[in-house]
Amino acid sequence: MSGRPEASTAPTEVRQPANPITTSQVEVVLSRSASIFGLLVGLQTLPALLTQFPAMKTALGLTVMAVVFGALALAGLAATFRQWTRPIFALLPAVYLIVLALWDPIVQGPLPGNDAPWIYYLCNVATGFAVVASGRRWAVAAAYTIATPIVVALIRAEPDGGGASWSQAALDGLYCLLLGAVILVIAVALRQAAASVDSAQSQALERYSAAVRSHATEAERVTVDALVHDSVLTTLLSAARARSADSMALAAQMARNALGHLAKAQSSFPGAEHDVSLGVVAGRIRLAVAEQPALFEVHVHDLSSRVIPESVSSAVVSAATQAMVNSVNHAGSEPVRRSVTMRGLEGGVSVVIEDDGAGFDLGAIAPGRLGVRTSILERMSSLGGVAEITTAPGEGVRVELRWPARPESEQPEGDAAVSADAAGWSE
Repeated sequence: MSGRPEASTAPTEVRQPANPITTSQVEVVLSRSASIFGLLVGLQTLPALLTQFPAMKTALGLTVMAVVFGALALAGLAATFRQWTRPIFALLPAVYLIVLALWDPIVQGPLPGNDAPWIYYLCNVATGFAVVASGRRWAVAAAYTIATPIVVALIRAEPDGGGASWSQAALDGLYCLLLGAVILVIAVALRQAAASVDSAQSQALERYSAAVRSHATEAERVTVDALVHDSVLTTLLSAARARSADSMALAAQMARNALGHLAKAQSSFPGAEHDVSLGVVAGRIRLAVAEQPALFEVHVHDLSSRVIPESVSSAVVSAATQAMVNSVNHAGSEPVRRSVTMRGLEGGVSVVIEDDGAGFDLGAIAPGRLGVRTSILERMSSLGGVAEITTAPGEGVRVELRWPARPESEQPEGDAAVSADAAGWSE
């Protein structure tokens, strides 16, 4: 026997997880990591730049330095404030290629000490920025990562690029290529993993949303089935069996009540949820007892100021009414003692309907019997409660309606007590 979560008659809004691992977050990590990397490498470039400054003391050289370091600063701001990240990060790779293409007119004469040009140290900053700017178009970033080290190696072999030997220039280009390839592979792997997580999360949310809608539909079906059985079928059966004037008057009254129930359901189903005091619930049960043609003793305990939801109140009263109707119709012709006992629980309620009549074999009841399955068992279980039926031939019937369902540690033992789950009548 297990309690079920409280059902809603309308699909609930599906909320996003509080801390999802998404592609957008991976992009933020990549952009901020690249900007920090660029800042650190830019600071390491300053000693070489100051040494080579006399050879670049031209209008074009000063413009290049301002544009390159300005692009680094803009990228840091874009990564911090998450605004225009890709276009700003694309600025440095574009400027870097232009600087490489114009390196000969930018530098006036060979570099002092045949040192590597300061622009060489920013090669992997440019390739890293290109990875960020390209997004999931990794082929563009791969082409840039391959092409840029080749151009850098060619410049390294020129006098205005440090005049390195071809072997040294090739090694410098290969170093830039390998480091850029590592950055590219890490970025592609992170993006693919984020895309997989996003896809799995989206599928899980879709399945959850479908399950919520299905559960809400089933809850509505149970409520409507119970309403039709209690208010319509019972009225029709009573009308068909009416022979005397009193029974016909009772059937007419039941028909009016059924019409009232259906009209109320049409105008307010599903209604807004609110709390109802157990005193009000007890009053409704007393009215239901007064409508029965047989006598029921009513006992009420420990109500105080406790409250339960309106949907639970309606379910408990309707299920108790159906249990009383079943007792009147099936307990037998001999004098039968019947009672209804309502007790307030901590955060809930318990209603027991019992008689000492004929009883029955609970296992022999067909699962399709609406009076037991829909009007009592499913009605309670759909709202997180439970209905326990204890009976045997010749030993009367005891029906306990309890909300919320009792913990597993308090479950009754024995084969006589059957709940919706144990009987196999709940879906």
